[in-house]
Amino acid sequence: MRARFLIASLLALSAAMPAAAETLDEAMTSAVDGNPSIAASRQRLRATREVLPQAWSEALPQVSLSAGATSSSRDGDQPTAVGESETWTTAANASQLLFGGGRVLATTRAARAQIAGAIADYDFTLQTLLLDVTRAYADVRQQMAVVSARETTVNNLTRLLEYAQAQFDAGVVTRTDVAQSQARLAQARTQLVQAQGALAAAVQAYTRLVGHPPSDLQAPPQAQNLPTDLAAALDTAGDHSPVLIGAAAAASQADANVDVAASAGRLRATLEAGLNEGGDLQNDDNDTSGDSVGVRLTVPLFQGGAVRSRTRQQRALRSAANLDVAQAQRTVQEGVTNAWTGLASARAAVDSAREQVQAAELAYEGVRLEQETGLRSTVEVLDQEQDLLIARLALAQAERDLVVAERLLLQQVGILAPPGIEPGGNDGRDRHDDLLRGRN
Repeated sequence: MRARFLIASLLALSAAMPAAAETLDEAMTSAVDGNPSIAASRQRLRATREVLPQAWSEALPQVSLSAGATSSSRDGDQPTAVGESETWTTAANASQLLFGGGRVLATTRAARAQIAGAIADYDFTLQTLLLDVTRAYADVRQQMAVVSARETTVNNLTRLLEYAQAQFDAGVVTRTDVAQSQARLAQARTQLVQAQGALAAAVQAYTRLVGHPPSDLQAPPQAQNLPTDLAAALDTAGDHSPVLIGAAAAASQADANVDVAASAGRLRATLEAGLNEGGDLQNDDNDTSGDSVGVRLTVPLFQGGAVRSRTRQQRALRSAANLDVAQAQRTVQEGVTNAWTGLASARAAVDSAREQVQAAELAYEGVRLEQETGLRSTVEVLDQEQDLLIARLALAQAERDLVVAERLLLQQVGILAPPGIEPGGNDGRDRHDDLLRGRN
């Protein structure tokens, strides 16, 4: 009883809220703007973008300044060994890398690949969130349809019980007909409470993803930009799938890391310049200054085999990354094919479920009329009402599955985008740059 009271209170509170119509696109927009998970992913992507200027910095001039002051005292047996001094020093040093053995180019390539991989990861996280929002949106609509169907069933069974009781009082039917009606009604009421609990859970899942409770959710339209056939879907996935883009970026980064490791054993040439000044704080005649300009060459001769070992290690990781690309291609092909097949099945299921509901409604009305003329028994009417309920539940499930199947296919091929942002681009970077500008 307490659980039923809590569910009823939650539903009453939801009913008391303003019933502003909400669409799936609006729910997606709210999730992208306010979901903490996607906001955290956006910040991680911003952090990853900083690896590129860090890689460039090694090729730019390095300038440093330093200054110091020292006070010292000396004690000894000889008078000349006793005294105090206060000195100061300043220095300015600058260096410019002339040749780094290919390290700067390699680290820059690795940084660009790392950023491309981070964008792909963000894209995957974003599209996963949009798919989760779609599921939550469709789940709420489905559970609302289930609750409505079960409420209708309770009302129908209540009327059937009243009719059976009246027939029993008139001596037309036996006590068994009344008991059958009572049993079915009690079961329907229990299932209604369970459906209300499932609806409350769906509302909480929606709120967690979108940031606010659902309100008058509208029927989602057919998804846009769906591939026309399986071949087109696979081609689109080859260009836009974040899984493939991320795997290719990881392979490019692994290839660059081989050159980074090998550069540690090559010649480095650096232009260096310095300016030094110093003196005695108590005697200006002792001030000194000097400057220097030179080129420093560094060639590692022997490092215990560490450079070659690290290079071999990175080559093995490069081979593994290339194999990961092949595995990603197989995974994406499987996912796209299954999503395409699932969409075709979902469309057929919706058409079949709608026909089933229409037929079940006609059959129920016919059986009810035949019961009133004595051609049908109470249990036959109860069974037909159960068939009608099953048909309505199947339609709610099929409509939910179709909405999800359309967005799942878009997610598998990599073009499930937030509303207002056109899917596409060479690798999806343009729309992600638009997302990142001006957002926290």
